[in-house]
Amino acid sequence: MRLPAPLFSLALLTATTSATNFTGDVLNGVPVISHLDISEVPSRRVSRYYLRVGEINGGLPLHIPVFVARGTPESLKSGKKLSLSAAIHGDELNGVRVVQRIFEQLEGQVGQLNGTVIGIPTVNPMGIYLNQRNYFTSHNSGWLTNVNRVFPGVAASEGGSGPELLAYNIWNDVWGNRSQVDVGIDLHTPSSGGETSLWCYADFRLPYVERLAKLLQPDTLKIDPGEPGSIETTFVDNSIPSITVEMGLAKVWNASLIERVYDFVNRVLDDLSIVPSNSTESYVPDLSKTYIANTFHDSISKYGGFVEQLVTVDEPVTKGQPIANIRNVFGDILETVYSPESGRMFQSPRDPSIEPGASVGQIAYNSTDPECADGCIL
Repeated sequence: MRLPAPLFSLALLTATTSATNFTGDVLNGVPVISHLDISEVPSRRVSRYYLRVGEINGGLPLHIPVFVARGTPESLKSGKKLSLSAAIHGDELNGVRVVQRIFEQLEGQVGQLNGTVIGIPTVNPMGIYLNQRNYFTSHNSGWLTNVNRVFPGVAASEGGSGPELLAYNIWNDVWGNRSQVDVGIDLHTPSSGGETSLWCYADFRLPYVERLAKLLQPDTLKIDPGEPGSIETTFVDNSIPSITVEMGLAKVWNASLIERVYDFVNRVLDDLSIVPSNSTESYVPDLSKTYIANTFHDSISKYGGFVEQLVTVDEPVTKGQPIANIRNVFGDILETVYSPESGRMFQSPRDPSIEPGASVGQIAYNSTDPECADGCIL
């Protein structure tokens, strides 16, 4: 299956880009830019840039790394444009290695590429520096902002804060206000303290998103209406097929999951005809081990203490089955938490220390509620 042409032409009709703007600065031998125009990136080459995305206190500049693999000269019009992004949450690092590996591979393929691949291995420079999820701003005694809730951002001229300006500059100066991307893949892990296998969010209402999600061959596929301000939903709202991929644990490079997602990106490159293919038939995803669900249900602890998991990630559960005990400091059971529905344990806490209102596990299942036809989180 190939992505319908109208989705690709829409962005070109609605936005334009200006010339790549080199600031004249060089970081670690890499040129710094304030705007990217992929038509000016050298063809048949993998190029590296730092994009200036704002400043912190004292006027110190912030930059993010950007890869661009541009294929043959004619492929700018004939080929598709794929975006890969990772580490919008600074502790979610598996995706970083996926992006790195893809561009290592493209170094040997770029001369024959029919299209363009843009990669941002670390979206959130403050989160990476602090080794935690959010973007820290120091005004008003300090704020932590989830950058994946502020896209497409706010310009400095409109009073944008640091994270809003970061999002604005990526959206406009890398992705060209949607004109430089046809398909987007945003790579995540759970936040620190959570554990999962390989799953994704996918808004099936937009054509090609379902195909994209199934090419991942995930352990769990969550049909989902999206989260306003996220990269995925901002792309989808602009008719750009996109999914959010979640993989493994925070702060860990999981080699097997990195390999699975690396293989997935290669399937997408083939499906979009960006890389040469030896097959004349579309790839048929193996979904024999994939659990497709439209609803997540968070099971919450009433107490602070320690959570004893009774069900592991990806294990099937039945409604009313005990999934966790909450124990106090002396080891007494304060509460047993039960599964609200029959489905699958798709995410659970890695950290046994728990506070009231925190999750002891998320159950994926299929709700019959019509309101959840396009996805729910309860």
